[in-house]
Amino acid sequence: MTRTIAFANQKGGVGKTTTTVNIARAAITDHGLKVLVIDADPQGNATKVLAPEHQGSLDCSLATVLDKAKSTPMSDAIVASEWVGLDVAPAGSDDLADAAQSLVTMKAGRESRLKRAIAEIADRYDLILIDCPPSLDQLPINAFTAADAVVVVAELGQFALDGLDRLLDTIEIIQEYTNSDLKIVATIINDAQQTKRMEHWRSELGSILKQLPVPVPVLDPPVQRATFIAEAQEAGRGLDEWGSAKASVLHQTYVQYLTTILDSMREGEN
Repeated sequence: MTRTIAFANQKGGVGKTTTTVNIARAAITDHGLKVLVIDADPQGNATKVLAPEHQGSLDCSLATVLDKAKSTPMSDAIVASEWVGLDVAPAGSDDLADAAQSLVTMKAGRESRLKRAIAEIADRYDLILIDCPPSLDQLPINAFTAADAVVVVAELGQFALDGLDRLLDTIEIIQEYTNSDLKIVATIINDAQQTKRMEHWRSELGSILKQLPVPVPVLDPPVQRATFIAEAQEAGRGLDEWGSAKASVLHQTYVQYLTTILDSMREGEN
């Protein structure tokens, strides 16, 4: 069974792409899964990391898949990444933002265009990961409609939590109208520091998530602030390849994150 997971937060800069990339790496190395990463963010950061030769405007990309005038098959947009076992649907840069705008004027089916595109190729993959943009427009709405599960990616602090309510409201609307099976399965905290202030905001985050109809766990340990995370990503290398003990330990943390997420999804299917 192919499982589709969206990584989301309405706020930018919280590490959604970093989380998506490292979960994808864990999936192909330790879980032995065939993975597709869909870059649904016009900034195209996942594409830059995983398929750097396919940045910017392209003849075939997620942008042309979603554009109602072009409707490219997803199979034409997918490219191989630089990691064995991992493919990418490149964002298409500003074209993706334009495609999102074109969806606004559609009268019917606009929320399901990505879901229909994924259905065409789903049997090729064990796991599909969607890197969502920091917005609540038609791109994340399409991602949530297509996904089996959402992982909330967060940092700790007032500004980071302010947008969480809006994200949760959007997911609730999706659950009511376009994807009743969608579940929030976990929250991953990035850029954590061991301070009293951080403990306060972690408590606040936990309180918000416990109030949901189905409480959402915050995965432990949080990802601590470390320069090697960005350095490895910029070099297009997995944390398991980086050559430091701390990077290897963090890679195993992502492996455990994925194990917990998949276990939670399986429980929900039973």
